[in-house]
Amino acid sequence: MSCAKGLAGVVAGQTKISSTDNQRLVYAGYPIEELAQKKFEEVVFLLWNTRLPEPAELITFSHDLVNKMVLPAETIRLLSYIAREPQHPMSILRTTTSLLGTTNDVEHDEPPKILAKILTAIAAIVRIRDDKPLIDFDPALGMADNFLYMLTGKKPTAELSVMFNTVMILHADHEFNASTFTARVVASTFSDYYSCLTAAVCALKGPLHGGANERVFEMLSDIVENKTAPLVFISEQIQAKRKIMGFGHRVYKHGDPRAFILKDIAEALAEKTNNQVYFKVQQQLAAYMLKHKQLHPNVDYYTALIYHCLGLKKETFTMIFAACRTAGWLAHVMEQREQKCLIRPNSEYVGPKIQHCVTQQSR
Repeated sequence: MSCAKGLAGVVAGQTKISSTDNQRLVYAGYPIEELAQKKFEEVVFLLWNTRLPEPAELITFSHDLVNKMVLPAETIRLLSYIAREPQHPMSILRTTTSLLGTTNDVEHDEPPKILAKILTAIAAIVRIRDDKPLIDFDPALGMADNFLYMLTGKKPTAELSVMFNTVMILHADHEFNASTFTARVVASTFSDYYSCLTAAVCALKGPLHGGANERVFEMLSDIVENKTAPLVFISEQIQAKRKIMGFGHRVYKHGDPRAFILKDIAEALAEKTNNQVYFKVQQQLAAYMLKHKQLHPNVDYYTALIYHCLGLKKETFTMIFAACRTAGWLAHVMEQREQKCLIRPNSEYVGPKIQHCVTQQSR
């Protein structure tokens, strides 16, 4: 029995939802570059049904999702206390996700309602922590536009709507990543949806997974606010053998296809919001890392700047990632349940060999 570190290269199951074969990202066979131009609801439908919706289906599906973007009164009451706690917002989201699984007849909650509630809860956490009033959804807006509206209090322009839909689509799924695989392990036990999502949120919180976007912006802020020369900063970090967040990917050795798309969005938003200094720093760091380390930016690198340009605090960045990825998590939970197979791998034991207990003889 061979053992691959971190299960790298190990096929741990089958899926029809998404693939990173040949370093290309596809959802149900569709290239991400083509899907990036769609509406978020279209891609959610695709992930859950492995086909794109017909026009009439999309209208009904979108209407259903948006009209479920409401939280139970009991959840809002408890959130008003929980969200103000000093813990990291991802810890608040972890507790909130678990809480959603205990309020208001959750036995009948299905993926559309669950996704809608998670997005609404994340927006509520952000607003409460900022001491701002909660915002009700607008039935005239799509799901991604409503989510951005409920986060910021501003209805997106047509241009920003296209950008934000693309951002959410690019983060919606990514094969058997750490948080998705965690959700599938829990789903394989036939646990409920909210338990699966709570576990996924816990996995996403880590800085080597979803939490990387926050670390990226910390790095950019450090450089910009201290007026440090970007190349001096990065060479010192490498010399000190510190990890440079936002670069490299276990799957994509020639560049993350999502990062190529996000780069253009980050540049456009940086210009519109007078954050060009951050984008210029990013370009210098990216050129250095490619030349000296042969590493390309990954999905977290440009997402960090995009979220900053939207007026969000860095502590909330990973929650926005979670909002997008919930669509994929739910798709995988449904698929794993259909497979009716408990995930229970073997391990390679590397501890002491045969040992025996020695009984002390009484005198």
